[in-house]
Amino acid sequence: MKIGIIADMHDNIHAIQKAVHFFNTLDLKYVIHAGDYVAPFSLKELMKLKASFLGIFGNNDGERKGLLGVCKNIHEPPYDVILGGKHIIITHMLESLSKRSIMNTDIIVSAHTHTPEIRYGSPMYVNPGECCGWLNGKSTVMVMEIDTLKVDIIDLSEISLGDS
Repeated sequence: MKIGIIADMHDNIHAIQKAVHFFNTLDLKYVIHAGDYVAPFSLKELMKLKASFLGIFGNNDGERKGLLGVCKNIHEPPYDVILGGKHIIITHMLESLSKRSIMNTDIIVSAHTHTPEIRYGSPMYVNPGECCGWLNGKSTVMVMEIDTLKVDIIDLSEISLGDS
């Protein structure tokens, strides 16, 4: 099962459009968002995904009622889910997790640092970096093959929106 991972959009509509366009070219079952959409208008753009969506709130998501008005599938972090037989915890900030909460966890998806990261181990840690590109100038997302735990960091500057 292949999933997309995104976070820290911070209302950059152009970057969100690129991410959605890219994700929609793949056969993804889910797209996981690890928080910081910021405003509901940017989430509307993300709802054009073909894959099922699953997200959590980040520390800059102040308009939670408005965000939930756009999408009901946004949860308080940390959020646990089983996908493809793997126990996944989604959080915005790693500091919010206790040692007990990560026991028997296969994958931890986090964000907040705006820096893409893949740490193999038990559990495996992934951070897609920032979709927005505001902080470090690099707009990134991830694609993960759940069965093999193969992860690719995608630089959205290399993605063209083409005619769509």
